[in-house]
Amino acid sequence: MPFTITLRRIAAAAVACTLAAAPAYALAASKNGVTPTSPRAGATIPMGKAATFKGKVRGAGVVYVYVCKSAKRSAKEGIICPSKQAAIGKAMKKGGAFSYRQKVFAFDEYWLNSPGTYYWQAHRIACEGGNTSDCRQEGPVVRFKVG
Repeated sequence: MPFTITLRRIAAAAVACTLAAAPAYALAASKNGVTPTSPRAGATIPMGKAATFKGKVRGAGVVYVYVCKSAKRSAKEGIICPSKQAAIGKAMKKGGAFSYRQKVFAFDEYWLNSPGTYYWQAHRIACEGGNTSDCRQEGPVVRFKVG
């Protein structure tokens, strides 16, 4: 009997943890008012084809898209990859949406011509509430593949 009660408690705790984590995931999906929508996590972009990065944005500010081989964020800014290692582009913003189309260049080393796993992140530059120490409002990091 004590063994059955312990299993029930473990199962109840697992369900409670799962339910508690769900709202945290929803918040992360739209961090700082930036919600990436395309390409989705795990998607594959055909090698040698132009890629379009899309999302929703809430609030004022210019939106930039970063693409790189690493998901590691800078501790200071929260943005992925150093600028010298990233493909960076200014997104067009219309209403509550943004879009950035990355061109393809004809050399083998270019990331859209190199199969592998990549990460993208959008951020908006907006200094709000008098806090100008961190004007980069970064969104979540999304993993995708070129293949």
